[in-house]
Amino acid sequence: MSEKIEIEKFLGLAKPVIPLERGQLVALHHDYSVVAAEKFMEARFRPHGEFTTPTFNDFKDFVIAEGGKDTPIFVNQNDVKAIAVLNFHGEGQAQGHCDYLASLCLESTVVWKKLNQLKDHKLDQRNFAVFIEDWAQVLNAFDENNNVIDIKDALVAVRNMQIEASTTSNAEVENTRQVQSEMAQIAASAKKGVLPAYFTIQDSAYLGLAEREIKLRLIVNSTGSTPQFAIQIVKEELLRNEIIEDFKEEVIALLPENPVRIGSFKS
Repeated sequence: MSEKIEIEKFLGLAKPVIPLERGQLVALHHDYSVVAAEKFMEARFRPHGEFTTPTFNDFKDFVIAEGGKDTPIFVNQNDVKAIAVLNFHGEGQAQGHCDYLASLCLESTVVWKKLNQLKDHKLDQRNFAVFIEDWAQVLNAFDENNNVIDIKDALVAVRNMQIEASTTSNAEVENTRQVQSEMAQIAASAKKGVLPAYFTIQDSAYLGLAEREIKLRLIVNSTGSTPQFAIQIVKEELLRNEIIEDFKEEVIALLPENPVRIGSFKS
């Protein structure tokens, strides 16, 4: 019995591929596998791989040299990244293998990295004062009415902020019953200087893009015994969309003859 099985297996391996009449289908023996010999050769049969760069000019030069003006470029809407599929079009074929890529990945600026680390994270009084002091040369401070505050006054206000608690008594008469309650009001106040409501900073967010104004909202948490500070990027989603649109326009200006689309591509 075992000898018969071995013979059948041998016959199957002797004819591993059987063409079928319908379409481009073939029947493969389940023990048959295809091994690419390309890795054993001195050179590849065709180019494939991915080139990654943070600079516009290097991306442009590589796309022109390896792909040409028909190479499609896809700009990821969730990240500042553009991918050119260099072998999207196959010679005489409907589509190439789509595995030869050039990627443009812009690097975040130091300021943008710092803001994303800080946003929505609470800082104590000392650490927030250190942040203002370290970034005083690039930060602009404003009050609620958009009046400019000297950054030195803002720093003094943060350093001298205190939590004050006051107790008020409220009385309410309802029918024949009198209800009295005491409410502790807790508020943060600056003894010196002027506490900002907003900060602004001029930055491109990503290296290679134009500078823009980034507005930061200051939030003070006064529920504890010491104040805590946090910053929020005002209209953050709209700002990120503007950055992506600007990035797309830069890529279009860089390679005006290539089709540029917002989105991603999978082969």
